[in-house]
Order: sequence, then C-alpha cells, then structure tokens
Amino acid sequence: MSKSPTLLSPCQVGNITLKNRVVMAPLTRSRAGEERMPNDLMKQYYSQRKSAGLIISEATVISPQGCGWLNSPGIYSDAQMKAWQPITQALHETETPIFLQLWHCGRASHSSFQENNQLPVSASAVKPNGDYIHTPIGKQSYKTPRALETEEIPPIVEDYRLAAERAKDAGFDGVEIHAANGYLIDQFLQSKTNQRTDKYGGSIENRYRFLKEIIEAVLTVFSAGQIGVRLSPNGVFNDMGCPEYRELFIYVAQQLNSYNLAYLHLLDGLGFGFHELGVQ
Repeated sequence: MSKSPTLLSPCQVGNITLKNRVVMAPLTRSRAGEERMPNDLMKQYYSQRKSAGLIISEATVISPQGCGWLNSPGIYSDAQMKAWQPITQALHETETPIFLQLWHCGRASHSSFQENNQLPVSASAVKPNGDYIHTPIGKQSYKTPRALETEEIPPIVEDYRLAAERAKDAGFDGVEIHAANGYLIDQFLQSKTNQRTDKYGGSIENRYRFLKEIIEAVLTVFSAGQIGVRLSPNGVFNDMGCPEYRELFIYVAQQLNSYNLAYLHLLDGLGFGFHELGVQ
C-alpha cells in the first residue's frame, strides 16, 4: 500500500473530501433484523471497513412495497432511521463518509414480501425469466408483476424523497440511487420491461422520466454533490437487456451530467458474476 501514493491520497467526490481513493461498493449482506432494522452486527461490519475513503451502503429498501430480498435493511420508518445512526456515527469517528443506497426491487420480488400478499409492481406486466426467488416462505417461482398505474408513480417518487430525508436524519453523507441490476428504476429504463404507452413509456426520453423525477425529488433533500446514481448498461441480471442499450444509457448519462452529481457508478455486466454475461 505504501507504494500507491495516488490511491492513498485525498480526493474530492462531489461535496465530500475523501481521505483516500478507496471506495467500498455496496454489498448486500442480509444481516438486518426483524422489521428490516439495522443492528449491532451491521455496525460491526461497517466499522471493520472504516479505513475506506468512502463507503456505499448495502441496498436499502425505501418502502414495504420495494422489498424483495431477505433480511435487507430499510429506511422507510423512523425506527429504522434511528437504528442506522450508531453506524454512521461510528464511521464519522474516523472521518469516513457513507452514502446510503436507495432501492426498490420492483418485479424482482414475490407476493410473500408484499403487504397482504399483493403482486410485486413493475413498469409493465412482464414476468422475469428465472427459476426461483428466495422468499420468506422458501424458494418460489417468479410471478407476473402488476403494471403500475400512472397515478401510482408519483407516490413512489415521494417514497424516494422521504427515504433520502430519513437517510439525512440518520447521518448519511449522501445517497446513491440504485437504478441498475434489473430493479424498479432499471425496469422503467429498459424496453424489455417497459411496454407502457403513457408518459413513462415508449421513447428513451419517456423511459428516463421516472429516474429524472426521483433525482429531482432527492435534490430537494441533498445537494447534487451528495448524490450518486448506479447504472448497469450491459447487465442482464434479473432478466434484463434491451437491444438499444448503448443509445439508452448514453442518453441517460448525458442527462445525469447536467445535474453535476457527485458520481455515476457504472456496473460492468461482464464482470458481475457467473449469472451475468452482458448484452452481445
């Protein structure tokens, strides 16, 4: 490490000065307690990584509807917000900033995760092509999600804003909007899962609208220099991949650039793991 002076030198990311250039990427650990509550085990996990210049938290669900992963933490209640505070405080003792990753699974979920066993929601009623999903009642087959009505979308945008507000109150230095890996925002972006005919579907500009509204809502809570966005342009995880992905994600990146955000976090599908081959 001593032979890497650049890696260990401070740098500026948006509004945040990092003590070094090592950034810990978000990693789902499934260690949250009941009611998706952060706990001491999570505090220990993050504290062990406090030498990083920046930590991006594991994906954290913004609402009960957004759940789709066992024991992932939440940020949709005041109790969850308060349970995150010891974690951010422990990191700030060593001047380690942490961003919270905001997450809605969309169709990558199951009715057993949902209130009253409702169907998961998505941009359109397109079933994921997968063998099974791990759920509170064991391995289950994916179901065809319910397409969101146009009037249901603004309340989800508001869920992102409220989650950002709670993240700020919990002591996070910023947030990362998870728009990758076939989760809800990605389901709106890509034509494979977005077959809508309203203002959120059809053209690339319309498919980007959902992410745009979320960014602008979160900007009422955090400054642009405290917000990152994660995209996976060539990823096929969660049965994604659209033929015009180059055109789509170049457009999205150009639009994001106009906000002067802290960073754009790109995930290369070719390096995501055994289940990720990338769009050819």
